[in-house]
Amino acid sequence: MSVSLLQIPQLRELEEKYARILGPGVLMERAGKAAAEFISDLYPAPARVTVVCGPGNNGGDGYRTAIELLNKEYDVNVVQVAGKAPKSEEAKAALAEWEKLGRTVYTDPYDTPKADIVVDAIFGIGLERPLKDEFLDAAMWFNERRALHVSLDIPSGLNSETGTWVGDRAGCKADATISFLSGKVGLFTGLGPDACGRVKMDNLGISIPLTKISLLEVKDFKHVCAPRLKNTSKADYGRLGIIGGGKGTVGAALIAARSGLYMGAGRVYVELLEEDMKLDPFCPELMFPVKINIDEMDAIVIGPGLGFTDQAKQRFIECLKSKAALVIDGDALTMIAQDEEILSLVTHRFAHTVLTPHAAEAARILRLPVEEINKDRLSRALDLGILTGAVNVLKGAGTIVTQRSSVSWINPTGSPALATAGSGDALSGMIGAMFAQHFELMDCVLSAVYLHGAVVDGLNSGILAGDIAPLASTCLEELRDSYQRHFHPLKAEERAIEWEDS
Repeated sequence: MSVSLLQIPQLRELEEKYARILGPGVLMERAGKAAAEFISDLYPAPARVTVVCGPGNNGGDGYRTAIELLNKEYDVNVVQVAGKAPKSEEAKAALAEWEKLGRTVYTDPYDTPKADIVVDAIFGIGLERPLKDEFLDAAMWFNERRALHVSLDIPSGLNSETGTWVGDRAGCKADATISFLSGKVGLFTGLGPDACGRVKMDNLGISIPLTKISLLEVKDFKHVCAPRLKNTSKADYGRLGIIGGGKGTVGAALIAARSGLYMGAGRVYVELLEEDMKLDPFCPELMFPVKINIDEMDAIVIGPGLGFTDQAKQRFIECLKSKAALVIDGDALTMIAQDEEILSLVTHRFAHTVLTPHAAEAARILRLPVEEINKDRLSRALDLGILTGAVNVLKGAGTIVTQRSSVSWINPTGSPALATAGSGDALSGMIGAMFAQHFELMDCVLSAVYLHGAVVDGLNSGILAGDIAPLASTCLEELRDSYQRHFHPLKAEERAIEWEDS
C-alpha cells in the first residue's frame, strides 16, 4: 500500500475524527510516546535533553515527549517559549502534568543547561506567518546547539504543503524529524529534505486514508522488479529511438541512448540531427541510422541536445503524431514553451507521453518566473499536467511525478550528486527503456525516477551522468533478486563445477 502524504485539511479532519473516537488528549499522548521512542533509538539514555515548546498543540506534543523521556531516565528540561501559555485544553493538561513532576519550566532556551539532544516543538503544520521575536530566537538557539536536533511533526517555520520557509524566513533545521499521523509533502521536496534530515512517519495507531499524493516506494513499480522470462530475445524488449545531438551537443543524446541499453531496451537507435557519427566506440551496441523510422519504434526520447533548427522542429512534430510512447526532454521542452502548435499536439496526443522538466523548463512552459515554480512545486507540477495532458516529472530535490488526474508521487531518493551535466538525459533514456519493454505507463516512469535517485543516495558528488544507468541496472537486479526470493522462495540451484569425472 502506498505511503499517503496528507495535506492540512485532511490532517485536521483526521485529528478531529479520532479526538471524538479516542477522547481528548489521546493522540497527543501517543505522539509523545512515539517521539520519545524515536529519540531513544537515535540517542540512548543517559543523555541531557531540552524540549522547546510553543503555545499550540505542537508544544503539547513537546510536553508529552518530555514526560516520556523522563520516564526513560533522560535528564530533561522544558522551555515554554516567552512564557506563552498553551492554547488548547490538551496542551494545557500536558503542561500541568509536567509541572506536577516538580521540574523547572524555562521561558528562555539560552538559560537552560547544556544538552546532548534538543527537541523542536515550537510550531507544527498550522503556521501561517514567519517566525519572529522570541520564537525566531528559539529557532536560532535550536540551530546553534552542538547537539542532536530533532523536530516533532515538522521543523518549525517550514511550510508542510510546499517545502518552503513560511515568509522566506528560515526556521529550525533538524537532523531528524518524526512526522505524526502521515508524511507531509513539504518534508520531502524543495527545502524540506535539508530542513528535516532523516524522516520517520508514525501513524499513532490509527488508519490513514489513501490520498492522491504518495511517497514513491518500490512497491509502486513492483511489476518492473519481476525477473524476466528465460525464453526471450532482444525482440521482446523493444526498440528505443533517441533523437537529438545538435551541433556540439551529441553527448546528451549518447548519454540517453547508453542509459536506454543499460536499463534493458532490446535495441537502441540514435538519430543525430547535426553531427555525423556511425559508431560509438564506448558503446558499439548503439545503432546510428541517418533517420530513425519512427513508426518502427516502441518508444522515442526526443530533446537531449536537440537544438532549435527547422529540422529539429519537424522531427518533433513527426514524433508527436506517431503512436510510439514519447519522452520529451531538454530542447524539446523549450519548443513546447515557444510554440502553440507543438503544445496543442502534446495536449491532444493519445499515446503515452512524459515530460521531464527541471524548474527552469517548467517555468518557461507555464510562463512563470522560476521562483514561482519553487514556491510550490507540487501545485506547479499539477498545473503542467492540466496544461499538457501528459505525465510530468518535475525534477529537483524531491522529484514530483504527476498525472493529469492529479494523482502524484514524490520521490524520496536522490542527492546533490545528480546536480551534474547530463543526469537528466540519463533519466529520459531510462524512462524510454522501460517504455520499450512494454511496462505499464506509471511503472515505467516511477521505476526510472526511483532508481535514478537511489544510485546516488548518500553521495554529494563524484558521479558522472554516464555512471547513473549502469549503477541503476545493478540496483534493479538487486530488486529483482529480492522479488524472486519473496515471491518464489525456492533458491536457484548452485552449480558447482565438477573438474573430474566421478
